Amino acid sequence: MYTKFNYSPSIYFYNSTLNSHMATGCSIYAKHEKEVHECLDKYISDDGIIDGTALKNYWFSISPKDIFISHSHKDINKVKAFAGWLYDCFGLKAFIDSCSWEYCDELLNKIDKKYCYSSKTKTYDYNLRNYTTSHVHMMLSTALTEMMNKTECVIFFNTPNSINMAEELSKIKDNPKEKRTTSPWIYHELLMTTMLEITEPMQRETIKHFAQDERSMPTISYNVEKALNEMPTLTDEQLAQWENSVSSKYPVAARMALDKLYEIVFPK
Repeated sequence: MYTKFNYSPSIYFYNSTLNSHMATGCSIYAKHEKEVHECLDKYISDDGIIDGTALKNYWFSISPKDIFISHSHKDINKVKAFAGWLYDCFGLKAFIDSCSWEYCDELLNKIDKKYCYSSKTKTYDYNLRNYTTSHVHMMLSTALTEMMNKTECVIFFNTPNSINMAEELSKIKDNPKEKRTTSPWIYHELLMTTMLEITEPMQRETIKHFAQDERSMPTISYNVEKALNEMPTLTDEQLAQWENSVSSKYPVAARMALDKLYEIVFPK
């Protein structure tokens, strides 16, 4: 990872600019979705052995991506359009994280039906379920971290669906000014942006900047104030300027497109 951005999209920018790229975004998502689906059965063997390392590696043996998008599943359509815009305008490939954690439960369901379910009692073994859940979640969190580390840029799609202000969860908060998320995956990804080493992009000069700088479920929130404070803000205006900086007549190489963005966000 080289840099990270905190981006809050406006309805206007989505409707006027991003939405027209929805078809491309849906195609990108469908391809990634297929790659994730294909791995679910492959490494769950009949002898009871689950090859966790091979499963994790296969799950993320996807073609290299330029940008990692962290987001709430409620914003998936906007994120698809955003990913389509990144590809159509700049040739940049985005990794949409929900393709992976959305199927975490499906993977668990397949494993649990095979190893934890009793046809006699028609119930699942509680201890075995805890065991399988911990392993699958560990595989996914590790794989997500590796993917974040491999991509050059992480963009957090910051909307009310992903970040909940204190008044929305007042019963479980002490500080009314704290920003929190109720998604463990978003919390993990934001926390990792504060820990991953900043890596200079290979084979090109880069712009120096401050990148481093059925039953009701219990609601658990996580403080993400520190991660957001360290994440430079990305605006609709900057994205529009970025798009305008790349001429369709003289397109910039995909691997150089992010440098254009850095020049806009971090001017000398």
